[in-house]
Amino acid sequence: MKLLSPIFIGCILATAVCAQDPKKTAAQLTGDAKGSAANNPVCKLFTAAEASKYVGKTVGNGQNAAMGSGCQWAAKDYEGDMMVQIVAASYHVQPTLGKGFQAMPSLGTQGYVIPEMGGWTAAVLRGKESIVVAVAGPSASQQTVVALLKETLSRRK
Repeated sequence: MKLLSPIFIGCILATAVCAQDPKKTAAQLTGDAKGSAANNPVCKLFTAAEASKYVGKTVGNGQNAAMGSGCQWAAKDYEGDMMVQIVAASYHVQPTLGKGFQAMPSLGTQGYVIPEMGGWTAAVLRGKESIVVAVAGPSASQQTVVALLKETLSRRK
């Protein structure tokens, strides 16, 4: 019981800190705390018009995502999006147990596609980076996410 009390108190304190400034917490989670989306190199890879073609409907400008390691273009009606994330290669994980997982060595080292969260995700290792893309919306398909990954790779040279 003595061990449980400090853990319980720690949880209460952590909750209180997060509740004190939810905007600060949100800014850290999206990456806004590191700077604006206009300065995020991942957000500079695609325009809203280009992202709209992958999603299949109009999306807004890219916004910081994934603690600043990514950018997300959300549909204006919030029913679909496109996301690109670039992280260190050490974070690359193949979700081999996921339903519908397909290894795609033709994309590159540890390349894969998987249907998830109402859309598709594709990823590959490239040098010291793991590049992950996802798309959800009317145009979301395995072919669309593979095309997005290939285009991201070509722009990332």
